[in-house]
Amino acid sequence: MKRNFLIITLILGVAAVALAQNLNWPLKYGKYSCTASKYSNGSYEFIPRGSFVITKDKKYTYNGFEKPSSGTYSIDKDGNLLFKGGYFDGGKAEKTDRENKFLLVFPSNPDNRWTVSYVGN
Repeated sequence: MKRNFLIITLILGVAAVALAQNLNWPLKYGKYSCTASKYSNGSYEFIPRGSFVITKDKKYTYNGFEKPSSGTYSIDKDGNLLFKGGYFDGGKAEKTDRENKFLLVFPSNPDNRWTVSYVGN
């Protein structure tokens, strides 16, 4: 019984370290595409929602409208992006377990949550 407990504890510890390592990827600056998902008639529909660009100087520009919308961002201790100003004002792009992919939520978002993925410079 004690041996099984130790084995399970070891496996959980290794899994926790692996998950933590997956979340430690460095932030890439450049363009991120935005996609909303909508469940309808038994399946998901994926809807493009433009893109945004983040720069090293903590600025972002959302290119989903005729006129781009700009603001600033900061990075919290977990690597999440926190937006101020512009279309994403008050929003948060939370890191996922996939490199260079975030789940974006912001107050003016009618689609609730978007998936954003790095697409390059």
